[in-house]
Amino acid sequence: MKNILKRLLFVIAAVVLVSACVPVQDALDSTTSKKYTSNTKRKPSSSKPSSSGKTNPSSNNKKPSSSSSSSSSSSKTNTADAVYNDSKAYLRKRSTQLSDYCMSWVGTPHVLGGMTRQGVDCSGFVYNVYKDVYDIVLPRRSADMEKEVDLYKSASQMREGDLIFFGKNSVNHVGIFLEGSNFIHTSTSKGVVVSSLEEKYWKENFRSCGHHPKVKN
Repeated sequence: MKNILKRLLFVIAAVVLVSACVPVQDALDSTTSKKYTSNTKRKPSSSKPSSSGKTNPSSNNKKPSSSSSSSSSSSKTNTADAVYNDSKAYLRKRSTQLSDYCMSWVGTPHVLGGMTRQGVDCSGFVYNVYKDVYDIVLPRRSADMEKEVDLYKSASQMREGDLIFFGKNSVNHVGIFLEGSNFIHTSTSKGVVVSSLEEKYWKENFRSCGHHPKVKN
């Protein structure tokens, strides 16, 4: 009987001990489970591929760097400077009243309707030259200027100060003859500059040339 009671007490004690351990293990499992769940749901700090780890396809389509664009603009500036300096040098060698006056205009930018050294168009430049050098007031429009001169039959008759007109159907540009094949005018891209009639564009668009009766040359 005593043995039975001892065994019964032993079983009861074992049951109580096991039941006491279960909540502790459940608590441990629960904590572990929460930690794992938390780790799996949390986005890793490096969830997105780093720029060094994976090449960005768009990187191959990047616009040219500022250095390349600045290089391009620098090239254009150098070209403009070369034209400016060449025109100045050419006029300085000629050393005539017309050339000396025009030197101060070289490099003036093209501005439609402009009449000053801050900006001038083709007929505006010619208007100023004739007024200041020859004391002649020309019409403001290049088409009307053509009507004021005695037109030559041949371009070989041109003398310094004569007017040259361009345009296939009507006058749309005017310049002033210097010598040889050179003339000075306002280019839309380069401003006031010395150009040559031998250049393809001017040769193809040459219209007429003439002498103003009041110009003594």
